[in-house]
Amino acid sequence: MSGAPILHFTPRAELEPQANLQAFIELCRKSEVLQARLQFDKHVWEAGYFKGQNKINRVIFSTLEAACLNKPEPSLPEPFLNFAKAVVVYLQDSRPVTSQATRIAALRCLEAALRQESKGSRPTAVDPVVLDTAVALAKQQMSPPVAYRIAGQLEYIAEFMASKLFISLRQRWTHGMKKPQEVGSRISKEALEDRREKLPSAATLRALAGIFHQAVETPDVMTSSMTALMLCAPERINEVLRLRRNCLVEGDGEFRGKLGLRWAGSKGFENTTKWLPSDMTDIAREAVENLIRVSSPANELATWYTANPTKLFLHEGAAHLRGHRVLSLSELALVLWGDESAKSSANAWANSHELEKQPLGGRRIGYLLEDVERAILSMLPATFPFMPGAPELRCMDAVAITRTNEMHAGRGTYLCMFSCVDNEAITSRFGTREGRGSIFETFGYTEGDGSPIEFNSHSLRHYLNTLAQMGGMSSAEVAIFSGRKDVKQNRHYDHMSSEEVQAPISQALKAGFTAELEPVDVKGRNLMMRSEFKGLGLTAAHTTEYGWCRHNFASEPCQMYRDCINCQEQECVKGESHKEANLRQLKSETEYLLKRAKEALSDDEYGADVWVKHQAATLERVNSMLSILENPEVPVGSRIRLDISNAPLIMADNVKSIRFIKNNKKQALP
Repeated sequence: MSGAPILHFTPRAELEPQANLQAFIELCRKSEVLQARLQFDKHVWEAGYFKGQNKINRVIFSTLEAACLNKPEPSLPEPFLNFAKAVVVYLQDSRPVTSQATRIAALRCLEAALRQESKGSRPTAVDPVVLDTAVALAKQQMSPPVAYRIAGQLEYIAEFMASKLFISLRQRWTHGMKKPQEVGSRISKEALEDRREKLPSAATLRALAGIFHQAVETPDVMTSSMTALMLCAPERINEVLRLRRNCLVEGDGEFRGKLGLRWAGSKGFENTTKWLPSDMTDIAREAVENLIRVSSPANELATWYTANPTKLFLHEGAAHLRGHRVLSLSELALVLWGDESAKSSANAWANSHELEKQPLGGRRIGYLLEDVERAILSMLPATFPFMPGAPELRCMDAVAITRTNEMHAGRGTYLCMFSCVDNEAITSRFGTREGRGSIFETFGYTEGDGSPIEFNSHSLRHYLNTLAQMGGMSSAEVAIFSGRKDVKQNRHYDHMSSEEVQAPISQALKAGFTAELEPVDVKGRNLMMRSEFKGLGLTAAHTTEYGWCRHNFASEPCQMYRDCINCQEQECVKGESHKEANLRQLKSETEYLLKRAKEALSDDEYGADVWVKHQAATLERVNSMLSILENPEVPVGSRIRLDISNAPLIMADNVKSIRFIKNNKKQALP
């Protein structure tokens, strides 16, 4: 919690473990972290909202057996229960996580292990045997990847408990589980199956495109337009659900002519603007326009309630009722759904909100307008005026809002209240909920063999990441493109087949990529015997754009970062025309860059002096090398190496060394 004091528990060596444990619990009981001060004695805690979801994130302190049955009770027994609550609070303060699921699962396994080892659910009785048993229980109850994560949490909890003197361990305990083996081959059956499951089929992509252009009704437009945006950039669905109404960015400066989207970050990645591929800009514009259009009625409601949080919104057809004291059933139906004939539904709605009936004469009844107003206002999102899981985004600024029930074709749409569209409202339309038809069935799309389309929105993220890998983007670029902090996570989204991995290599070979390494015309090339090469005192060598390098990469990486012309380990061989052409190209480029750097220096741009110095030094060395290569006294086949300090040229055997004199730009033979 922002501004809350940091928890710090220092155990007292003179106290018994139980006394230290009790002091620890009392410290955490008073904490503001996870609102522990207000709900410590409850067995189910509320911990806010997940991003892009309307349902509350709850922390349930149930036993392992109850959790396996998906039940909230029975709760963990004492004395372990309060210990588990305190651990969750303390670790959330020191090592916060978005979801407590793995941490709670580890504590459940630990408590179950204590009971299995007849330790009476006492935290101070934890020892290596109990910890090993807890890992065994995790293996029995969970999938290998989940069990591995739980074991990691158990290891951290054990280390934490020992550091706070709750338990005594002779040596640091480790869980000993091997990380579940990932699909390591691109040609195995497992890899092909993983690719099929993670990537959308061609039929799915065609269906999504077709639905995007065919959709008319609000639920279909909202779903297909959000899906279209997930095909413009590899975003998570929670990030699409947190888009702002002003999310489009027209590029300027170096991005002139480009279209960007302002994305909300997640998993530690900051909010950012991503510039879209040119081919997708029209799709992105149309998708955003669609979302703004279908959410406009809800936006009117959100704007009204933001300005008038205690007043009922009345649409144009019901505005004349504002001064009324009592509403009849037909008038109530008009306020709610704009349909005066829905009197029975209006009466059922009033009963569900426990409104007091008002006699209107005869058998007619009505309800007080102030009671109706209070009931309708209670339907506002729990986090209003902000979106659930997005405390900085106001509902009136978001695109993921609709009038209440507007995403449900079989229910009446409220004209006086709006709701926030969440993850489930979108994903359920892909057929993820059993018994509910999918949007693909609605529009008549199937797989090529006629089977129903099975689709997971996250597969589009896998798809775009794989396309980025195939297109040659670097790992850092793919991570930034995907809103990912850890570059290592890229590998989980790379589903290129072996043929796709090899395709760029095959194309490069066909295009003559090896011409640089071994020119077709080798006439006049003098080969060197391996014994002669060894006689030069070299243990490793490789070619460069301008010659060859004697640096041994086995001992250390290149310190020049392939700035070969400024490196004294490079040698050029006179007579290699393609290498000399590269040098002349480098000269031309460096002259241009030096000119630009000097212009920047005259404009007092920061750092320009460094670039002037670097480009000037590079140009001097290029000119020095070319002057020797063009010298008729230097025979073809001579090896030339520039020294860093005074630029002498070291030649092949039987050739005199040449010194370059800086002050008059002439060569001198010693």
